[in-house]
Amino acid sequence: MKKGIKNYLNNKPWQVFFFEVSTYLFVGTLPLWLKLNTIVLWLFILSSVITMLKEKDFVINVKRNRLPLLALLTLFALYVFGFFLSEKSSIVMKHIIRTLPLFIVPFFVFSNNRKNFNLKGIYVSLGVGLFIGMLVCWFQILISIWSNNKPIEQAKYFFEWIYTGWNLVSPLEVHPSYFAVLIVIFLSAIIINDNFKKIRENKLKFGLLIFPYFLFLIETSSRIGIITFFIILLVYSIKKIKLKGLFLMLGLFFLIVFFSLKFDYLGSKFSKILSWDGEIKIERYYRWVEILKVFNKEEKLFLGVGSGDTQKVYESAYIIGHFDLALDNNYNAHNQYLEFLVSNGVLGLVVYVIVFVVFWHKTRLNNETLSFFVVFLLFSISESFFERSQGVLIFSFFYSFSILYYNTGIKNDNQP
Repeated sequence: MKKGIKNYLNNKPWQVFFFEVSTYLFVGTLPLWLKLNTIVLWLFILSSVITMLKEKDFVINVKRNRLPLLALLTLFALYVFGFFLSEKSSIVMKHIIRTLPLFIVPFFVFSNNRKNFNLKGIYVSLGVGLFIGMLVCWFQILISIWSNNKPIEQAKYFFEWIYTGWNLVSPLEVHPSYFAVLIVIFLSAIIINDNFKKIRENKLKFGLLIFPYFLFLIETSSRIGIITFFIILLVYSIKKIKLKGLFLMLGLFFLIVFFSLKFDYLGSKFSKILSWDGEIKIERYYRWVEILKVFNKEEKLFLGVGSGDTQKVYESAYIIGHFDLALDNNYNAHNQYLEFLVSNGVLGLVVYVIVFVVFWHKTRLNNETLSFFVVFLLFSISESFFERSQGVLIFSFFYSFSILYYNTGIKNDNQP
């Protein structure tokens, strides 16, 4: 093993080695504490600059991916443009600072050659980071159970709301749906990518590998995460005409049903989507309708009200629609499409859709890029994920990395 490590280090310039390690650390800390991930982000940027200075072909690399970089720059520019539309400029500045990675991260990813990225290593790093986060959360639960006067009785609540959802991931200070999305991205890569084919061939090891992640996905009680994972498997199975994938999908479906019955909180969340007679029960839908009504009265359909004044629209909608919980907690739209429509009008919504079109055009949804596309296409329906730094970082990295690695317009001679 020592000999293998020495050979690896001897065959890699220290600049490239530093870049690989910093990339692994950045991806591995995405599911963990934001402050830690932000520190590692600067390490990733520093290593990128050092690699750029060594290889001196970063201009060529950027030009190869100028279209997706331009698309993301335009998306970031929407927040800058909001400064001139909004009355509350201080809020706009917070949005601009938070969304800076929409341009910074892709720029440094695209500045590198894809031979500097190890796809398998990146997803392994993500898996390790997720597992560390899962252990931290489970350890917190065990402490809570053990410290109770009746630990055996308390252990029965493992499947209840007290140890799921927000309460589950509270030690990491992250959003449960964001953690769920990263699990879906990781599991999709393990199931789809050829780099993990040997793992999949050993059914026992494969099952033991994915089970803890799937269990934690259920524990997050993220409806969109679970639904997205199911849809990815369905689309992939149909696309590849794989019966094994369909059987796996059916097996997971029954597991989801079982866990939904066992985890009362998850089951109750699924029951709040539709009634048996087809009526929409999810509260967010009615909030979206009310927000659209209020927004139409603003008569700013094309350019929107600006990202600094969106909350005024939401507050008016919550007051009119009697959404007291949303009003008291200052909820955002919980819908990224609606968020762009209200803040930047039809222009903003079109730009956001174009960002997805560019991704599809560049990757043709090959391999696990399909999972990223489906994840964020659907995730945008239930979350305003650009309202959180973690969401911006996740989107920025995997969007740019997927395009860099699977860009159909670039020859594969640089790909390891």
